[in-house]
Amino acid sequence: MPCIESHVILSGSIMDERHNGKGHGAIAIDCEMVGGGSDGSIDLCARVCLVDEDENLIFHTYVQPQIPVSNYRYEVTGVTEDHLRDAMPLNEVQDKILKILYNGESVGRIRLDGEKVRLLVGHGIQHDLDCLRMKYPGQLLRDTAKYRPLMKTNLLSHSLKHLTKTYLGYDIQSGIHDPYEDCISVMRLYKRMRGQDHQVEGLGNERANSGFDSIRSTELEKLTPDELYEISISDYKCWCLDLSKECSLGS
Repeated sequence: MPCIESHVILSGSIMDERHNGKGHGAIAIDCEMVGGGSDGSIDLCARVCLVDEDENLIFHTYVQPQIPVSNYRYEVTGVTEDHLRDAMPLNEVQDKILKILYNGESVGRIRLDGEKVRLLVGHGIQHDLDCLRMKYPGQLLRDTAKYRPLMKTNLLSHSLKHLTKTYLGYDIQSGIHDPYEDCISVMRLYKRMRGQDHQVEGLGNERANSGFDSIRSTELEKLTPDELYEISISDYKCWCLDLSKECSLGS
């Protein structure tokens, strides 16, 4: 396992507001959940961490639960009652995270083709956003649990622990989960997938972009396998296109 020194500030929070560079930089997010409700089954975000593409910790805080905690899940989260006693209120957490992600763009008039707004990378990212009671444009989300090349053949998700071992070659989550460590794994997976070198062909070809939908079944039956391959397109957007200025954003 590589040396990943945790920079999480256990007693408070930090935020780096220097991210004003151009380009769609990516931010990785990870949350640790405690349990609420009579049986402790309701996930409550108790800790959230964000890192940038250079693996710098740019935000970390404990989060004040919206309802009483009935299970701290200490063996996994490492969170105790003391950590949450003076934790940051959820609405303040939301404001700080959105300020980082929108990076100077107006929330009400966001330009998805602009260069300031950030891509948000995570594993099971929608669950994290739901627990934070936040929304973020789907075109700007990159989920390592839902990205087709990282999923099982039956389109079920692998765990982050499995993906890290398989693609990055080291172990995580061997004891108490470190959200900084998980963020680093998510960011490294994203950058590895984004860095794949593909030939981007047919982007200006309307027929190719419409795939099989624009061709009658009787016409398809007459085509050879090579001809079918020529007009086929994947049903997901490859993350390598995040680096292409010619392509619009998509998930």
